[in-house]
Amino acid sequence: MEENIKKIPYGVSNFVTVVEQNQYYVDKTMYLPLLEEQPVSLFFIRPRRFGKSIFLSMLENYYDLAQKPKFEARFGNLWVGSHPTPLQGTYQVLSLDFSRASDGISPLAESFDEYCSMKMNVFARKYEPYYYPGFALEMKEQGTFTAKLNLLNSLAQEYDARLYLIIDEYDNFTNVVLNEQGDKVYHSLTHASGFYREVFKKFKGMFERIFMTGVSPVTLDDLTSGFNIGWNISTEPVFNRMLGFSEEDVRQMLQYYKDAGRHNGDVEAMIADMKPWYDNYCFAKDSLGSDPKMFNCDMVLYYLRNYIDGGKAPEQMIDPNTRTDYNKMKKLIQLDRLDGDRKGVLRRITEEGRIVADLVTTFPARDLIKPEIFPSLLFYYGMLTIVGTKGQRLILGIPNNSVRKQYHELMLEELPTATSSN
Repeated sequence: MEENIKKIPYGVSNFVTVVEQNQYYVDKTMYLPLLEEQPVSLFFIRPRRFGKSIFLSMLENYYDLAQKPKFEARFGNLWVGSHPTPLQGTYQVLSLDFSRASDGISPLAESFDEYCSMKMNVFARKYEPYYYPGFALEMKEQGTFTAKLNLLNSLAQEYDARLYLIIDEYDNFTNVVLNEQGDKVYHSLTHASGFYREVFKKFKGMFERIFMTGVSPVTLDDLTSGFNIGWNISTEPVFNRMLGFSEEDVRQMLQYYKDAGRHNGDVEAMIADMKPWYDNYCFAKDSLGSDPKMFNCDMVLYYLRNYIDGGKAPEQMIDPNTRTDYNKMKKLIQLDRLDGDRKGVLRRITEEGRIVADLVTTFPARDLIKPEIFPSLLFYYGMLTIVGTKGQRLILGIPNNSVRKQYHELMLEELPTATSSN
């Protein structure tokens, strides 16, 4: 019996690993037909550790032409296994993770080009049977990522190949640039003929479908000035529950492991224990009265793993591994450069737990210094969530204790002058 119990997929972002190594999977495949009804280029923002990477991995395996023979084995027990769409297994998929596109050592353009070129070579080896013998070698001989894209573009048209582009952490590369090298370097990449902008223009022209995720709409706004590459579905109510766990998801998971003899805790008590720390996310105004609030999925898996190993809740309710996320978030909101107005916004949120604001769906990097934009930025990073409405405006509140603790740390760490001068 023990070997048949599903493993907890803590830290696992590969869909194939989860389904082939008997790990627990919260089914999100019912969203595939809904996504297909949307425009062909989609953009989706969620905070870190909300399951973006494994969702994209699932997406890749579902649409991948080369993986079609494995559809039943991988998806047969999931919702889409009995509801496949006509597009299943019809695409050659290029999957990029831009968090890997900067090694911190090489010059920016060189590092980006090396990573993307490597992924193109992998693509060509995988799909050579759908082109001609020697396709992979010819791709390898192309000197740059742009040259490789040009080759693929011409051949895809010649061979009637359908191309799907998936980008994880589309904004990671530019966030690093913005925070470590400044506005001028960032602007040179994302405007006019900057190489990052030029790459995205090429993407739009050659891929039949594009799905991108990230943690901020900033780069998208700067990249698409003058042309539209993606339809932002981040705050659409139909996709409010697409990532993260609902309370019922959590209940079923806890009950599964209890029934399997892995813990003897009271399931409802465990949920009550977790809710103040991991729950209460809402990403769409129109979902407020209808949808359950969403849990941060990585935090739930952290709690469950600790409960099974130790027979009780973890002493630290916040996963220590999120410390890197906290440090990234500090850089992203440019806390070391906060002016008085934005410090005032941060202080008010910390003290009152909420703020009335207009949610701005997209904004350029130059607007990050505007205090009226600041609550929207905090919303996208998961530091605020939708808790109510006031007329046409939203009430954005601190979602849970994990985030509340981050606010207090920010106040102590970055605003000592504010407290010492009072």
